[in-house]
Amino acid sequence: MSDSLETTTDTSALSAASGAENDVIGDERETSDLCWEDAGLPVELQKGMDNLRLNRELTDVVLSVQGEDFPCHRAILAAASHYFRAMFCSGLRESHEERVEMKGLDSETMRILLDYTYTGRALLTETNVQRIVEAASQFQFLRVRAEP
Repeated sequence: MSDSLETTTDTSALSAASGAENDVIGDERETSDLCWEDAGLPVELQKGMDNLRLNRELTDVVLSVQGEDFPCHRAILAAASHYFRAMFCSGLRESHEERVEMKGLDSETMRILLDYTYTGRALLTETNVQRIVEAASQFQFLRVRAEP
């Protein structure tokens, strides 16, 4: 087993914590069953997604902002943003186009939002934070928002 196997949980405790009688419909679980959770998996997935993006592998859309191109994955954008989910999943013209022209933000702000989407990290400064929060709100990025 790898070092990334982080925790194991008794499924009865997991079910009680989630408020569910059964996590799998129609499946009776034994009380000795364990549900394991790999806390390292999200980190590895993020690294893999970012590497795919940076190497332009499996990208299926290019976001064009102020003449700068950002190859991306529709599925990742749609998972991270209600705006992109609507754009790519509701039959709009952009759902089939290879290149989508983005308006309402500058290329540096888009780069930071995409870096955050793919890595979970963003460099915020006094000069860029307002633009990033506004663009995140405009494009409905779920995890980027100003806290009260």
